[in-house]
Amino acid sequence: MKRRVRPEHIAMLVRGLIWQILHLRFDAIILKGRGARIWIDRKVKLQGIVKVGDFAKLDLRYTAKGTIRSGFSLGDFSIFRASGSSTFTCPNVEIGENVTFGPYCNIGGGFGLVIGANVIAGPYVSVHPEEHGLATDRPVRAQAIRGRGIRIGNDCWLGAKSTLLDGSDLGDGTVLGANTVLAGAQTDANCIYVGIPARFLRQRDASDEGAPV
Repeated sequence: MKRRVRPEHIAMLVRGLIWQILHLRFDAIILKGRGARIWIDRKVKLQGIVKVGDFAKLDLRYTAKGTIRSGFSLGDFSIFRASGSSTFTCPNVEIGENVTFGPYCNIGGGFGLVIGANVIAGPYVSVHPEEHGLATDRPVRAQAIRGRGIRIGNDCWLGAKSTLLDGSDLGDGTVLGANTVLAGAQTDANCIYVGIPARFLRQRDASDEGAPV
């Protein structure tokens, strides 16, 4: 069956082309949704097709280096912000091929974010590669941020409303159930985790085709 080009894709392509002309960025094809906002440091390279959904924000300013590879999709109303301040530079953002975030996600770059290929994230997923100091002699908001960054392996599935906190390291093939919170821990390859905080549920196997988490 032939794939049909939908009118909204043509509109996204036109909006993306206008953005590319205005910013003199022609290293990828940008599909830009309605009301989407895009800022990308020139140290961050783009490849293939990059999609930013309706009213989403892709803010990769203040990033020392990085690559967004083909097939990246940021869902409607999602925010991907490498740095929240012009005084802080995110060291690295590396996104593999075919990485998809659903709507209403919140992704930070913080102290570094590396995502492998073929990763799926459901709606309302949060990724936070940083944390605040917690000393009691001054307010938390007045303290310096710190962090180790976050790494997500290949072929991972982040269930709806799951949260990754600083230091999290997901092995290839990790699945996080809905609402799971991984608080800076490491997961084993091809394993399923659920709960708050995340706990091991079981391993994936060849019989998991269509099985619920």
